[in-house]
Amino acid sequence: MMQQKTLAGCRARVSTGSFTRTSTVKAHATLLSRPPGSNRQQPPASKQTPQQPQQQLKPYARPPVKSSEEIVAMILGGGPGTDLWPLTNSRAEPAVPFAGLFRLIDVPLSNCIHSGISNIYVLTQYNATSLNRHLSRAYQFLNNVTLIGHGSGFVETLAASQRPGLESKEAWYQGTADAVRRYLYLFDEAKHEGCEDVLIMAADQLYRMDYTQLLNYHRAKGADVTIATTPADEEHATHLGVLTVDRGCNVLEFHEKPPRTQLATMSIDTHEYGFADTAEEAVSKPFVASMGMYVIKRKVLQELLSTRFPKAVDFSRDILALMHGELKIVAYPHHGYWEDVGSLKDYYAAQMALAADTSRLQLFDREAPLFSEARVLPPSKVYGASVADSLVGDACRVERGSVVKNSVIGSCAYIEKDCFVKDSIIFGADTIDTTESRAEEVARGAIPLGLGHNTRLERAIVDSNARIGPNCVLVNKEGIRDGRNSNLPKGIVIKDGILVVMRGAVIPAGTQV
Repeated sequence: MMQQKTLAGCRARVSTGSFTRTSTVKAHATLLSRPPGSNRQQPPASKQTPQQPQQQLKPYARPPVKSSEEIVAMILGGGPGTDLWPLTNSRAEPAVPFAGLFRLIDVPLSNCIHSGISNIYVLTQYNATSLNRHLSRAYQFLNNVTLIGHGSGFVETLAASQRPGLESKEAWYQGTADAVRRYLYLFDEAKHEGCEDVLIMAADQLYRMDYTQLLNYHRAKGADVTIATTPADEEHATHLGVLTVDRGCNVLEFHEKPPRTQLATMSIDTHEYGFADTAEEAVSKPFVASMGMYVIKRKVLQELLSTRFPKAVDFSRDILALMHGELKIVAYPHHGYWEDVGSLKDYYAAQMALAADTSRLQLFDREAPLFSEARVLPPSKVYGASVADSLVGDACRVERGSVVKNSVIGSCAYIEKDCFVKDSIIFGADTIDTTESRAEEVARGAIPLGLGHNTRLERAIVDSNARIGPNCVLVNKEGIRDGRNSNLPKGIVIKDGILVVMRGAVIPAGTQV
């Protein structure tokens, strides 16, 4: 029997109640040879039950994945994140915090680890400094670790860079397909000689998925390309790639961000076709939408990018929309929570759902925890204050008389006495602030990190290391939808009706918005 390994003693974040602690856990890698839906480790060889006769493969099918070496994952994290601005003003989109402790990039990376995928590239470009730092600190444990079979695992960044023939603006990734094309030569290296399929995904989505099932579905269908999909309503479908399929989930058409007039011809009974979980869901979500996640045969990928479409920029617009009927392209129905948080509005809504415990995203999962950087921090302290329906990170301080409702509070956040925080996200700070250091700052006329006393915050996002003075009211009382070009105080913008205090901003005492 093939040797199967787990990651023992890896430090990961495990959520426990209203605050989160750092704990040493064993990460149970989902074995690629495991039946779909199983979350338990295989029993020792001496205790395993006799194997059932293997089901005969259909002529066009390929066997299930048996080794990590057969799969390479490429996570696309190089976009400018324009729709998430101003949170991406000084960081890459995948490095944007969520749930008080994690970064968006932690979602696909954790999914990879629990699916037994240990050969992982992250393609970076804009504002990549903090993202690169996070990857090196949080995922160093995976380097030279093998989850399944033989070989060495890794998480490596592939940065956009100048090279012969690609100088000046051509050095930047022009799109998803262009980014992958820049590094096709890696598949000719000896360490990837066993690679058969490439898993390509975005880094700005919230979901949990066992990629095992996606990969083996791709092989069982004998597909050249498999597109992970989710049922969508009309509002979301206009911002995504939309597919039409037959009853075998073969893709008949693919249109990127179709107009509503075209959408009218693309609806199906998504429950009857196996995409929606219930008939009720199918009524509200009659469209099959791409999740921006693809499994592509390695040789097909090389042929498409180097020969068939050497100038293609995006997979969805420039390749997949043109190849149905020529390649075997199938849709994989993802059942479960999925949310694209590439816009500020969707990001905020997803965070508020986590705080209110109405989100279907599973954070409290002992078998498959989300990994992140393991910071050594003290517990949070809430004294003489009220915190309800909220997520609170490590090393936070909430002082007497303050009220926090339906909010997400990141690590090292400081909320002084008599503050009111509702429906808000506070990213916190890079360092712990003490009572003594705050007193010293106040004595010399400076504003300490966090929220000053008697400050009111509603429907707002406070970015990292912001300093908000006492007696401020930041509630967007005029109901401004877009205040980037208005006469707002320095360091404050309003976008989609959400007030944002920018990273490192200093908001004077008594400011009212």
